Amino acid sequence: MNNLRAQAGFTLLEMVIAIALSALVAAMAYQSFDGASRNAERTRDVLNEVNKLDKAWQLIGQDMRNILPLNPQNPRLKFEAASLKTKGKDSFQVIMIFARRGWVNPLGRVRSDLQQVNYRIAEGKLWRDYLPERNMPLENIDFERDSFHQLLMDNVVDIQLRFLSDARIKADGKSVLEGSEYSKYWEPQWPPINGAGSTAMPIALEITIELEGGARSVRLFEVPQK
Repeated sequence: MNNLRAQAGFTLLEMVIAIALSALVAAMAYQSFDGASRNAERTRDVLNEVNKLDKAWQLIGQDMRNILPLNPQNPRLKFEAASLKTKGKDSFQVIMIFARRGWVNPLGRVRSDLQQVNYRIAEGKLWRDYLPERNMPLENIDFERDSFHQLLMDNVVDIQLRFLSDARIKADGKSVLEGSEYSKYWEPQWPPINGAGSTAMPIALEITIELEGGARSVRLFEVPQK
């Protein structure tokens, strides 16, 4: 009778061991779930950054295809650009300013089909500012106040520009596009520092965007001459 009573339940030691094993399994399951959740969240963040970067490149590409060449008779048609001078998320700088054609007008509004555009960096954010081309000097236009603003990218650490000039092609020939560092000796700003070509457009533009975490993306654009 005593033996049957002893076999009818668990001892205190067995209960403690069972509880400890259950707690260990639960902790391992939680860690596995937490790790999977963190990985999924990180994957979503990376995909979001990739999508933003891809959309930014598409918009920059559209602008470059429709950019208006310089015209000495029309000082409003400028093309000025320079690499970011101070690397980091505290930088404030206009990267490019230019005019472009081909502004789609599906609603048939009374406005120009030309845009004045600038790209700027402000606290790690890449902005595209634009407004209709106006019959007034650019220095009289307040882009910050008057233009429309498109936020293209967050977490931008650096943007470097390199411009291929006609003079460089004549001097170096086809080597200007050969090798892994083909743009090393291209101009870092436009108009060039030496002033040559100030009334001409560059032949090509290379843009490098560096994001927080060290990711870098590079694109090469042909610049229309007409």
